[in-house]
Amino acid sequence: MRLTTFLSLFVLAPYFAFSQFIPTDDGLTIIITDGTEAGRKSVLAPPSDQTFQAPIRTLGMADAIQAGAFLIRPEYGLPGFFLIFCVNDSISDTQGSIEINGQTYRGVYRLIRQKAYLDEEIPEGMQAYRITGTIFLLGVS
Repeated sequence: MRLTTFLSLFVLAPYFAFSQFIPTDDGLTIIITDGTEAGRKSVLAPPSDQTFQAPIRTLGMADAIQAGAFLIRPEYGLPGFFLIFCVNDSISDTQGSIEINGQTYRGVYRLIRQKAYLDEEIPEGMQAYRITGTIFLLGVS
């Protein structure tokens, strides 16, 4: 019994170490956990004199600003932009690929950031982008 439990945990551990993406009516909910008790029970920080200036926006974003789209994973990006991989997306009917947990997904890498408000002006050289479907959040620059 103990061996079965141990093997089950060993096999499932990498699955719990990655983000899980759950599409909802309100957008995309991202659940991130390392699967440990320490990750779920963080130490509370004491109150400080620090003043927070930026509004907190939901990660269930759909309206975003796109700085670029790539078939091969880029190494550099603009400050404050997320690198995501959009599964089943394509550029001119061509797709890149990524391997996650031994499974290969086809799609497009995109550098995006959430719009601060719906009517935010799109900077020159960028475009509006609406997030749909399955994505992998790979990093932030």
